[in-house]
Amino acid sequence: MSTHRRARNVVGLAILGAFALMGAACATGAPSGAPTSSSDPSDDAVIEKLVGLWGEDAKGQPHLEFTAEGEVHGSDGCNGITTTYSVNGDRVDLARFASTLKACQGVDDWMRGIRAVEIDGDVLVIKDASGAELGNLTRAS
Repeated sequence: MSTHRRARNVVGLAILGAFALMGAACATGAPSGAPTSSSDPSDDAVIEKLVGLWGEDAKGQPHLEFTAEGEVHGSDGCNGITTTYSVNGDRVDLARFASTLKACQGVDDWMRGIRAVEIDGDVLVIKDASGAELGNLTRAS
């Protein structure tokens, strides 16, 4: 097979894959932007407190940044993390996240199990799916 034909096939497969991912996101009811919450005004107050950077956005440091549009981006200190969130009372639930897969020696991957967070003043308490505390991050100044 010619190099040109192989390249065309690879591009075609990449486009097909992109459409499959978009279709899967629509089929699974993935968030369409803003965080999902009830019409409870207290949810808006939680979102207002949550939005911003938690931890230190520096090489080797864990951090999470929450947007008003329902997105979360950050790092466990090695691997990049991206996901979405929804507000449920005082608890903020995170969807399973996508992550890079770098192998970094000496980095504690304690954030790998994150599924929810709660705000305690200027501290973001990070929890796993069972509600057990994994650790915390301080609001960035």
